[in-house]
Amino acid sequence: GITAVHATLVYWENTEESFQKIEEWKNNFDKHKDIICHAKTTNDILEAKKNNKVAIIFGFQNSAPIANDIFLVEKFFSRGLRFMQLTYNNQTPLAGGCFEVKDSGVSRFGFAVIEEMNRLGMIVDLSHAGRQTCLDAIKFSSKPVVISHANPIFFHKSLRNINDEVLIKLAKKNGFIGLSLYPYHLKNHG
Repeated sequence: GITAVHATLVYWENTEESFQKIEEWKNNFDKHKDIICHAKTTNDILEAKKNNKVAIIFGFQNSAPIANDIFLVEKFFSRGLRFMQLTYNNQTPLAGGCFEVKDSGVSRFGFAVIEEMNRLGMIVDLSHAGRQTCLDAIKFSSKPVVISHANPIFFHKSLRNINDEVLIKLAKKNGFIGLSLYPYHLKNHG
């Protein structure tokens, strides 16, 4: 019954490698057009359901592919990217990760990237972000943000899980959290 999947294209890949990943997926869509399609819009997901296909939504688990070039956000969006995390556990030019001793929050460049993502309609994903980064992004973003894969900290005290303050602010701005079944995010590791 699944009709759409958010597929991670990259974690640490650079810009060129990330565009290559998109090309690989384009080849998969051509080769397996009877069962999968690329979803860039909600209508694409609805069409996939009608045609018994699984719609694939592109996501980056890190902002590394844009390096320090804000114009790459739109270039990746034009190629179908719809989710991007600001950080993957560690500090990036955009924000602080959940594994950093001191979470820097969202940087000046990070705020500009969030604004560009909002303009384009790309989803700001705060999975793997630190607490202050989450609070900054939720407050600044003009559109709801997501934490696509984590759990409330009351499930288990993992560095990746989310505290009540962030969850309340996320809900007040119409954001959402997608729960994680990764063993280290769960009590007794699953």
